[in-house]
Amino acid sequence: MPTLEEIRRQIDALPDSYIFWTKKEIRALPKILEQHETIKALTSGLMNNATWLAVCTNQRLIFVNRGMFFGLRQVQLPLDRVQSIDHEFTIAFGSIRVWDGASDFTIRMVLKSSIMPFVKATQEAMFALRNSQQRHTNAPPAPQVDVASQLMKLAELKEKGFLTE
Repeated sequence: MPTLEEIRRQIDALPDSYIFWTKKEIRALPKILEQHETIKALTSGLMNNATWLAVCTNQRLIFVNRGMFFGLRQVQLPLDRVQSIDHEFTIAFGSIRVWDGASDFTIRMVLKSSIMPFVKATQEAMFALRNSQQRHTNAPPAPQVDVASQLMKLAELKEKGFLTE
């Protein structure tokens, strides 16, 4: 698991992030993120009348809410399950909607300037993950074994006495 310091360094390196009122959620990230995950984008907003942190990593989208005094709620969507990510905005704020084919998650009251960077980073992470998966599935096939030539080699080895019946 990455440390809180490592996570803060990743957040500080992001060109656009909006983390209003989500310090508790950021402190929870070391328990949520895997060692191989890197943060690509994050923003915050309201979902179900509570403040949530939305995090895009190279593997998944994570929505995190820490209760006022206790509790941790999170929604995790692997990037390969995300069907679409939509957005809309007005003068200063907007919303981000993620659809996984079965349900949607909408985070509202997101600062307008952080919406497009979050959406773009998520789309790029989805594209990178899908390309990576395609490269693994499009690996060259194993060479074909010529059964006749293999039998001839075995017959020669038998004739020379290296093999028995």
